[in-house]
Amino acid sequence: MYGKIEVPAKINLSLAVTGRRNELHTLDMQAVSVGIFDAVEYRKTEFGGVKFDVKSNLVGFDEDRFRPLIEKATTAFCSRYGEVNVELHIEKNVPLGAGMGGSTASIVAVVKALAKIKNVALDNEFLLSIGSDAPYMAVGGYCRISGVGEKVESLGKVNLHFVVVKPEKGVDSKDAYALYDRFGACRYGKRRNDLEKSARILNADVAVCRRILENLGATDVVMTGSGSAVVAIFDDEEKAKDLYAKLPDGVQSFLTHSV
Repeated sequence: MYGKIEVPAKINLSLAVTGRRNELHTLDMQAVSVGIFDAVEYRKTEFGGVKFDVKSNLVGFDEDRFRPLIEKATTAFCSRYGEVNVELHIEKNVPLGAGMGGSTASIVAVVKALAKIKNVALDNEFLLSIGSDAPYMAVGGYCRISGVGEKVESLGKVNLHFVVVKPEKGVDSKDAYALYDRFGACRYGKRRNDLEKSARILNADVAVCRRILENLGATDVVMTGSGSAVVAIFDDEEKAKDLYAKLPDGVQSFLTHSV
């Protein structure tokens, strides 16, 4: 059996921390899938368990740090659904540490591939166990996500264009939530992301990225997820392209759109 699974990156249009449930923060946020994809090609084999290789052209990609995430997910899948013999070829395009679902996009693509081979349906409880944004990343689109990630409500279709600017270094989600618990939130711009204050403390370049976009004329700007990427949002594709063309040299950036 051969096949290919693609899972898109996401951009948070808003993110509100609403409380806590046990050790996890509860959220109410809106997200949209965008045209940057992690892909997994899979081939069923007769023996050998799960074997995989990784290819990526992302700046600063560290395969040694990435591989344990995939190994943990495949182990969890086999414990839940049974052993599987497969070769996986992972193409990593969604940046890590950006708040765009970089880790989860690959993980969800991998477990979807394993589910195809085993002919099983991934349940929500399992998806939550591998990542709080996994239930959303497994379906994608324009959605409202709430609770600890288990509630995913489609909001229909949206046609948006994005200029994404990412600092060289990322933001660790666990550290961002810990700082939120200490210092709370601060509003930047017209869209709400309760984690931006924490992200700025952890990585001063988050604020620099916002200034770059706003100084170029972007009026609808938001940090996605727990950072570090900052996004200018447009209804008009040409306006997005125009701003993207004005970005300074050396800035890690992406021009993309909702899918």
